[in-house]
Amino acid sequence: MASAASISSSQPEAPKVHASDISSIKAFAESKGASLIPYTYHSITEHHDDDVADELAASIPVIDLSLLTSHDPQIHAKAVHQLGKACAEWSFFMLTNHGIPESLVEELMKKSREFHDLPMEEKKEFGNKGPFEPIRHGTSFCPEAENVHYWRDYLKAITFPEFNFPYKPPGYREVAYDYSKKIRGVTRKLLEGISESLGLESNSIIESTDFDSGHQLFVVNLYPPCPQPHLALGLPSHSDVGLLTLLTQNGIGGLQVKHNGKWVNVNPLPNCLIVLLSDQLEVVSNGRYESMLHLVILNNKEIMMSLVVVEKFIF
Repeated sequence: MASAASISSSQPEAPKVHASDISSIKAFAESKGASLIPYTYHSITEHHDDDVADELAASIPVIDLSLLTSHDPQIHAKAVHQLGKACAEWSFFMLTNHGIPESLVEELMKKSREFHDLPMEEKKEFGNKGPFEPIRHGTSFCPEAENVHYWRDYLKAITFPEFNFPYKPPGYREVAYDYSKKIRGVTRKLLEGISESLGLESNSIIESTDFDSGHQLFVVNLYPPCPQPHLALGLPSHSDVGLLTLLTQNGIGGLQVKHNGKWVNVNPLPNCLIVLLSDQLEVVSNGRYESMLHLVILNNKEIMMSLVVVEKFIF
């Protein structure tokens, strides 16, 4: 993967556009026929092809939630051991048989695309007015504090303890409510298993963090095709502030995780949830389970989308 420094200086100069002038990277990408992206989006210098270990992708752990919640003591104990191993060695796993209907995920993805496809005037009321707003629509990662920007649009909503979500397109709020409630149930089961894998009672993390009075952040990311994906990133390398992050994608890929100093492409199994350990869980586990560094790479052909739910506890 080429760095910004390796691009020939003889190429036309990239347009000088600041992210503060772009309210939607999707709208910007669709309105410009140019093959160059603004220089403020040249972010790939932190990440190179020689850092990617494709051979590790086949080793990504898979956890079967139906086994973890089995009433058979031997099956349950084996699943808890596998979960602890995945948390200790990868800080990340793919979750199968999680009980969330595939039809619900497909409908939510469809409605999420419809939201991002709304005219900017219709989304204007959800514009990012600050980090404490219950519903925020914006672009990049944190434009007001960035020197380099990122090729994504997002919708962020606080969905627990109070459920907040856009009322348009029709039916979006209702399907998102169903999904967020089911994700919270899955998170509870995972935290019980993680507690046991640490040698604790199953309810230890839930009670010590007051999980039932916690916080759920729902993020819908859209990454338009990028004319120069070798120069830009959808999201930079980061870990999430929370206990667990659970996400699903629209089948295009783009997620990479850091493992043993290398980046690994994540190619999810059908109808699985991707589970990332987050910063608060590293603290709660006394450092035994580290939070997961991850980022998003881009392509120049297809729109990528992800539905991300971050479960947190309040200090």
